[in-house]
Amino acid sequence: MPLDTVLQEITAKGEEEVKRIEAETKKEVEKILAEAKAEAELILKRAREEAEKEGEALRRQEISSLNLELKRMLLGKQKEITDEVFKKLRQKIAEMDEKTRESILKSLIERNAKEGMLIYVRKEDEELVKKIVKNMNLDLKIAGNISALGGIILEKPDGEVRINLTFDEMLSQLYEKKLGEVAKVLFG
Repeated sequence: MPLDTVLQEITAKGEEEVKRIEAETKKEVEKILAEAKAEAELILKRAREEAEKEGEALRRQEISSLNLELKRMLLGKQKEITDEVFKKLRQKIAEMDEKTRESILKSLIERNAKEGMLIYVRKEDEELVKKIVKNMNLDLKIAGNISALGGIILEKPDGEVRINLTFDEMLSQLYEKKLGEVAKVLFG
């Protein structure tokens, strides 16, 4: 399917970006984990002293609560870092050079556009898309502008078929599909 191919291209670029970002964020992750562990050890030490005073039952309850809190804090930090990875990926997409942008837009149009379709594109890419369409000798009309990182939306004139090939939509799908893999790479 054409969308799968585009998603694979974006997935590949996303995975490359994740690997690059992983190296940058690994140090930050280790620092955050070390701080969280040090804080947890301090809290655990205090809790043990109090628990010994209050009895074995209270001690077990406090340790259990602290472990849950530590897990919650750790999960919160992992979510922040994972969100930051995808935020940086969005930023890289937004800062994409014109040659790469043109190549991707051309590929999206070649693989998905049919004669007579309407194209919606972000204002900044409108001239680029007009050039691509002209060079391809396709009867496609730019029907409006969209607010997106890039990409296009294709639509049949009757409105029955609408294909959302915006970078935002593809990144959103990638995020949903790859979130677990990214977390596994970052946090083991």
